[in-house]
Amino acid sequence: MTLYMICVGLHLIALTLWLGHMLVWSLIVGPAMKAIEPASTAEELRSASLSGGGLGWPALVILIATGLYLLNQRGIAPADLLSGSAFAGTQGTILAVKLCFVAAMVAFQAAFGHRSAAGAIYVNILSAMIVVGASVVLVRGWIG
Repeated sequence: MTLYMICVGLHLIALTLWLGHMLVWSLIVGPAMKAIEPASTAEELRSASLSGGGLGWPALVILIATGLYLLNQRGIAPADLLSGSAFAGTQGTILAVKLCFVAAMVAFQAAFGHRSAAGAIYVNILSAMIVVGASVVLVRGWIG
């Protein structure tokens, strides 16, 4: 097994943890916690579940590290990202869209974390689906 394939596997596992954690908490656990009575019990359960720090940030670190490696294997160095040359052409535009939505999701997580963000969470979920879609298009080479 090559380093490239290991990084692809780690990237997919981290993606699954990051998005899966967000979806489960947003669509299942969060609403279920609102139904628990008394509210103090729900808050104790929520605090206990978050005491380990969650999966989001560690998964994001793995996504960034493996993502940079995978881009490098495709001939895109970090300097290309910083200079903007990586965003030329149709594939570059799709990469830019993907990275912008990832940045928005990171900003959302930093700003709201595990606080209630009623409608905004659905925008974050839509962003996640756009990131996954753009990733598939980039990897499969369907455009460009």
